[in-house]
Amino acid sequence: MKIEGVRIIGREKVEQPVYRYVKPTDYYKNILGEVSPTEAAMINEVCTLEMRAGDYAAYYNTTSDVADFAVDLSKKLNGLDVSEINMAWDMLYRLSLPLGRAGVMMHALSAINILMYDLYSRYLGVPAYRIMGGPTRKKIRAYASHLHPTAIPELQEEARKYVSEGYKTMKMRFISGPSDVDGVSKNIELVRAIRDAVGYDVELAGDAWMSWNYNFALKMVKKLEKYDMAWVEEPFMPDDFEAMKMLTLKTDIPISEGEHHYHVYDFKRLLDAGIRILQPDAVWTGGITPMKKIAALAETYGAIIVPHTGNVYNLHCIISEPESVTPVAEFLTKYREWMEQDMEGIPFPVKGYIELGDRPGFGIEYKKPN
Repeated sequence: MKIEGVRIIGREKVEQPVYRYVKPTDYYKNILGEVSPTEAAMINEVCTLEMRAGDYAAYYNTTSDVADFAVDLSKKLNGLDVSEINMAWDMLYRLSLPLGRAGVMMHALSAINILMYDLYSRYLGVPAYRIMGGPTRKKIRAYASHLHPTAIPELQEEARKYVSEGYKTMKMRFISGPSDVDGVSKNIELVRAIRDAVGYDVELAGDAWMSWNYNFALKMVKKLEKYDMAWVEEPFMPDDFEAMKMLTLKTDIPISEGEHHYHVYDFKRLLDAGIRILQPDAVWTGGITPMKKIAALAETYGAIIVPHTGNVYNLHCIISEPESVTPVAEFLTKYREWMEQDMEGIPFPVKGYIELGDRPGFGIEYKKPN
């Protein structure tokens, strides 16, 4: 079954509320102001891609910049058999080296790789996780991810709501970094409020989103240790592997990284820096092909994979690996607009767990907007 090409079949603007949280651009708030999570991630327009092969079609949402690159890259695949997934990935990776290895080009390669996985498993009539090795469990434990800084009573009510919905782990967003002279105390106030609301039987992680430096992070983890944090996420800029290494030696709190890292080489560097919670995302790091390699690499280091966002592609990767390696999935409880436009079949947690079912491919279908 030969690939017939990739095309853009829809474009949609993304608008969402401003949820406050710390950002690496906070030094320039006087210029940039407060922005929504999708604006911060440079996701202002979502495109739907279609890949066709024979009687089958697969669909995928991504940003407009990525979509344009994916369409151009995919021209090299016309006439290739849809089962030749790894060969296509390696060829396109090598072809795109002058512009690639990270960023938009790897996002585009992710799109193509995922579409090929989707098409081939649809052709075989099986869920995508079947061609990744099959399921290792019936359902995936999820953690609730939001808890953006807001008024303390609202924040505490949100945390209690997640407990009532069956979540055993949740993740908050810190509000401040080194650009705020009172940043440490403001962050600790939020953590203390959540712990006061839900106690210590619930795991609590915190996301710094690439916004701290080593000195600030060291102060933070020393203050956070008594709050029994499950992990502190992305405290540093993605290339500051030395700071990651130093911090992991100074605290018992696990440090997680990987959302903004790519292919196996970045993750080898993270593991060598002492990171033992890796957070790749299939839609960014290069697709399913490198995700499987990263999982194998993590296992050799005794690390775990907790992918960034609970998109359906990450879920299929999670369920195809041992639970000891991929124990839990992130579930964004809000601002899902950039993942799910015009798609049906997105899995949602029930009592803190996600089931994928047995629909072919990734189990999602495109519905044309009215």
